[in-house]
Amino acid sequence: MNIKQATTHQEQEELDQLLWDVLWKPLNFNRNIRQSFKLDKPQIEIIAVDNNVIIGALVANWLSKSEIEIRHIAVKTEFQKKAVGRHLVEALFELIHNNTSVTVQTHARSTSVGFFSKLGFNPVGDRLEVDAFMHHGIWLQQMSVWK
Repeated sequence: MNIKQATTHQEQEELDQLLWDVLWKPLNFNRNIRQSFKLDKPQIEIIAVDNNVIIGALVANWLSKSEIEIRHIAVKTEFQKKAVGRHLVEALFELIHNNTSVTVQTHARSTSVGFFSKLGFNPVGDRLEVDAFMHHGIWLQQMSVWK
């Protein structure tokens, strides 16, 4: 498995397809839902590649010089529970390691709070109940870690 930044148009299209297949299609969200989640901030896209196939992806945005937010992270079902997600987050940490005192935050789905906790993230505030996700029994928890 190779972890790297998505740099080509094809990699970015495959990343987008993976996010759709894993995160939003199962919830019957609109195919272009990612567009509504985009921020007008500098973005980092990291992919996990195995046998020339993207098996995992992470998208993060710089919110400020000292704060970055993981917006999306997804791993193909057959590769989940095999440390792919951990490697993606660690690659992000490695990319930002030259910046001092950076807070990395995310809004974790209830299904991924344990994953982020294992990586050192801590809950911030109360859980968030967003109608579009609550309809599927999913709530969100803001979480953060200093790196």
